[in-house]
Amino acid sequence: MFGGGIVATQYIVRSLTTHNIIFIMFDHIGKNNPTLVSSSENSDTSSDDYNSKMKNKSAAGATPFHRRTSYFPRDAETPRFKWLIYDNNGSFNGWFDWLPLWMRVGYWSPFVCLALAFCYTSIIYFKPKLEFESSAISKLNEEDVYFLGMPKATAIDLSIFLWGLIVMIHARISLGSIGAFPISFTGWSWLLLTARAGFDYMAWMLASSNTSSYWASKLATIGSSIRLVTLINAFVVWSIWNFILLPIITFKSVPKGEKRKNFLKFNFGFFMTNIHLLNLPLAALNIVTGDRVRLFTISDLWVAYAVALSYSLLYLLVMDRLGLHFYPIFNPRTSFTTISLGAVLGLFYFLFLKFNEYIVGKLG
Repeated sequence: MFGGGIVATQYIVRSLTTHNIIFIMFDHIGKNNPTLVSSSENSDTSSDDYNSKMKNKSAAGATPFHRRTSYFPRDAETPRFKWLIYDNNGSFNGWFDWLPLWMRVGYWSPFVCLALAFCYTSIIYFKPKLEFESSAISKLNEEDVYFLGMPKATAIDLSIFLWGLIVMIHARISLGSIGAFPISFTGWSWLLLTARAGFDYMAWMLASSNTSSYWASKLATIGSSIRLVTLINAFVVWSIWNFILLPIITFKSVPKGEKRKNFLKFNFGFFMTNIHLLNLPLAALNIVTGDRVRLFTISDLWVAYAVALSYSLLYLLVMDRLGLHFYPIFNPRTSFTTISLGAVLGLFYFLFLKFNEYIVGKLG
């Protein structure tokens, strides 16, 4: 999932200091910036002037694939729907100027459109009857008290939930803003990890106190339903960052000396260590280890696919319009993205099988 970010990260670490890296990753989305010019100010720009401007701003030059800054052609005198929200040539704050112009502005590949239509249609058409074991409350009277009247698994869930919040609050205070974090794949993964534990803890609390059996059951079902996607997302972030991106960035992109030292210091700081290194162990607790382990079903796999496709909607319909291209391997303007989509779907299914094999071994 992060493979397409290699080039972007290389560009960033070559040219910016550690402080600027933090700014780029977590600066508040929508913050006023001179590069974000209102489209209305340039609505009367002629086609020739615009194309000339585009050539000057990108090594890609003019291509037959883009029409102004809009996905749909528009008339200068009667503006219609405009795809790019800002007149920024598809590069938010200039962060993605390194990406060829045709990957930032223009029509989507018809093959990608067909692939996406197939995926979105299939997730609806092949939706199974969703059933999830309410693991958090299924053994309500069978688990031994461990801490403050809670069983061990519940105490772990509460700890993960609080820790997830603490990490994000600490990042918000220390970095000043983490506006881009919730819309990144890493951010979604951390939010899922935190939410899963929170739902299970609240379900147990309501059930054990006889406050509301209805909401206890609902929350337990929700927490159980996102188990697999929580684990898969954490695994993807953990493995690709630590074994692919981090070594490439450290030894290929960052020069020896002070810059490399600062980068490693930043990477192994409190926030980055949690979201990239401790995320998988935290996600595994009470999912593939502990007293509440259960096998994943086709319902879990469906939810994992549904969450992945939901993120694709955010990425394609919101982030692309802002000019945020975190993962170029999923760029909709090249037909090669169909390969990336297929690889992700295949990876999810592969991990679904492997995690079940591991659980069978543990239970057996």
